Amino acid sequence: MPVQASASTLVRIPPMAGELTGSWFRRMATPYGLPAQDLLRGILSGAHRVQVTGTPGSGLELFLNTPARTALAQSTGLPLTRLTRLLPALAAPHGRLADDENPRAAWHMPGEAWVGTCPACTGRAWRPGQPVLVYPGTAGHVCQRHRRWLLAHPGRPASISLETLPEVLTAHRHHSALARARPDAADVVALAAAVVWSWQVQGWRSETVWQDRVRRLAAVTGSVPTAVVPHALVSYPETIAVARLLGAPHWQQRLRETASAKGAGAATELLLREISRRADRPWLADWLIAYTRTRPRTAAQTDPLDRWLRRLTAADGTESDGLWTVHRAAVRPTEYSDRVGFLTDRRPRSLSEEAGAAFLTGGWEPVPSPQPGPAPCP
Repeated sequence: MPVQASASTLVRIPPMAGELTGSWFRRMATPYGLPAQDLLRGILSGAHRVQVTGTPGSGLELFLNTPARTALAQSTGLPLTRLTRLLPALAAPHGRLADDENPRAAWHMPGEAWVGTCPACTGRAWRPGQPVLVYPGTAGHVCQRHRRWLLAHPGRPASISLETLPEVLTAHRHHSALARARPDAADVVALAAAVVWSWQVQGWRSETVWQDRVRRLAAVTGSVPTAVVPHALVSYPETIAVARLLGAPHWQQRLRETASAKGAGAATELLLREISRRADRPWLADWLIAYTRTRPRTAAQTDPLDRWLRRLTAADGTESDGLWTVHRAAVRPTEYSDRVGFLTDRRPRSLSEEAGAAFLTGGWEPVPSPQPGPAPCP
């Protein structure tokens, strides 16, 4: 028989902002010796038949339909508006979950990146084997107070110390400011990440900054250097530098004016030289300018920076919804896939296993938000 949970039992462990609903259920159930599934069925039990798809073992996130969300609010004594504000997955039913008159729930894997919160910040909310898992949003993947890059591990705290990587902390402060200033900051950063990734795969011999950062990151995590090379942290400072430039209205206007007065080539050179300066790579502008003049035309069609500049300087001169879209061939990969072959001579699979063992493949990644309709074509 399911255990009927009382309101006084559940409100003692309120959810945290951005928390996975499944994470909250696990935390509520543990102190009282209840499996999360039993707690769920107890909350949803009533005159109607309860249907629960999956188990906490098959999915970290819990999705509820409208009657189930109503039952949850009544059982906890917390307003549904507050719960949906704190628990992102509770805001709407899962696409595969019927929203009829019967309470229904389903355990699935989260549809977005998630991380474990900083234990020092969440205090007693952390329990052995019951971490607090949250959606970091645009810039919630770094704890500035304790200087940690948060990772995704379902059973214990997992993060990277940034004590030896101060440039990452500085970039995160700029990232947070960008997120406050622009509602579309996530898309701006995603496009910038695609731009920087297109540089990483070139394997420049002149590059020393990333090599040094890889060594420091490998030392902190205890991983082999090749396993940390594709991690988002390595190119994070440059990604944010590019994002701040591309998202700056006065720079967008300057590029439009340059293209109108002197042509697209002049606007491209102006942009590349400013990127070189901000990325602290004096040689980068000349290299990229030479590359844009000699590369095949097909490469230019999918180049994220070239596509962005062409759209920005289009005849209408307006910032349309398509300005921040990224061609699927140029997206920075979220997994350690075959594209890692551009960065290392080791087998991608062994590299993926090494990175996965260190939980370096989970958590925040600068990837484009799902775009409505078909992917853009060159």
